[in-house]
Amino acid sequence: MRKREKEFILILFLSVIIGMSVGVIVSLFHLSIDWVLNHKVGMLEHFWPWQNYMWLGYMLLSSIMVFISVYLVKHYSPEAGGSGIQEIEGVVGNKRTMNHIRVIIVKFIGGLFSIGGSMSMGREGPSVQIGGAFGQLVSKRVNLRKEDINVLIAAGAGAGLAATFNAPLAGLLFVFEEMRKEIRYTYIPVQSVLMATVMSVVSLRLMVGDNTPIPVGNLTTPDVYQLWIFIIFGIFFGLLGFVFNKYLVIFTSAIDNLNTLKANILTLCIGGGIGLLLYFYPNSVGEGYSAITLALNENVAISTLLILFAIRFLTTMLSYGTGAPGGIFAPMLALGTLFGVAFGLIINEIFPTFYIEPLVFAVVGMSALFSATVRAPITGIVLVAEMTSSFELLMPLLITSLCAVITANALGGRAIYTVLLKRTLKISKFGVKNTQNDEIKAKKLD
Repeated sequence: MRKREKEFILILFLSVIIGMSVGVIVSLFHLSIDWVLNHKVGMLEHFWPWQNYMWLGYMLLSSIMVFISVYLVKHYSPEAGGSGIQEIEGVVGNKRTMNHIRVIIVKFIGGLFSIGGSMSMGREGPSVQIGGAFGQLVSKRVNLRKEDINVLIAAGAGAGLAATFNAPLAGLLFVFEEMRKEIRYTYIPVQSVLMATVMSVVSLRLMVGDNTPIPVGNLTTPDVYQLWIFIIFGIFFGLLGFVFNKYLVIFTSAIDNLNTLKANILTLCIGGGIGLLLYFYPNSVGEGYSAITLALNENVAISTLLILFAIRFLTTMLSYGTGAPGGIFAPMLALGTLFGVAFGLIINEIFPTFYIEPLVFAVVGMSALFSATVRAPITGIVLVAEMTSSFELLMPLLITSLCAVITANALGGRAIYTVLLKRTLKISKFGVKNTQNDEIKAKKLD
């Protein structure tokens, strides 16, 4: 047997180990977050002595949890902040280094405090980075080429995404669509990533069961003569995706540029604000699944949907800007659902004879915002189809996602993780303030 064939067998074997292990770790991560989310309110109400001032307890608890999360990142593993997906891309592209042990520990514990603290962040970013870090941990224990190590890091990252959403095919597509410049689409990488994503989902289903993350039921496929509506829908989401990316970077840069004292005070204030919203308006914070459920299962007014959309947009910007561990996929799914249902209700009022179920726009909106923001339309389409079991909506999904990407590109926007990675590389070289000054100068030149 030739040497390369032996290496291929070894890579596949390691991919199985990585996939199964990442599935277990991510499942434990999710179960831990769910436990915190399900019990923290009850524990707070039981131990908080001033029942008439329960809002203050919510405020203090969230402030403390958010502060701990950010503190862990800043003092022990700066590369574990935020989503972390851009960090994996940087490592695979040989532009960044990563202390995999620290990332796994800080991302797990920090994510538990940030997401468990009801920040408007998702668990997919930490899961992807934990998976990639575990892939690096395993690959460094054997004698492999740098190219093969990068494949196993990418396989771990894909396994993390697949286990988060119970979507093995989306995990595979994400790696090759998002990391197309770093990972070559050849036989060995495809087999490795596919093996890891499948095995991670097997572990997930053994530990937590096989459930559709966002059940929407059977939806009626729009007729061909109704598809023009989804072109307009896609243009709206292209604009939203451009705005989302722009302001995510603006908020992150603004908070990064603060001195330590101001940054700590702002972090506590953001945490306190999250706690107040959790008490008075719980659907406006957290990952967004409660907001998705509200939009999908209840007869909600258009004004309520749009107000909730606006608040969640702001809480997502602020939450991510703190640098706490957490992703943007889940918040984007919530924003896409809220705006999608509102758009569907408006369209049905304007064109009553063209009636389309508002839930169709909800499903398509999830994919459209993801596509416009991440610039990975195939991943977005398959991810949403797997999460909702809505494969019958492939035509509106394709049309809307494509139009969203074209619109966002036409406006001059770039993929969010490309922007975040470029920003990270500048900061690591020049520092936060010099990087922000460069951005200001560039805007003036434009």
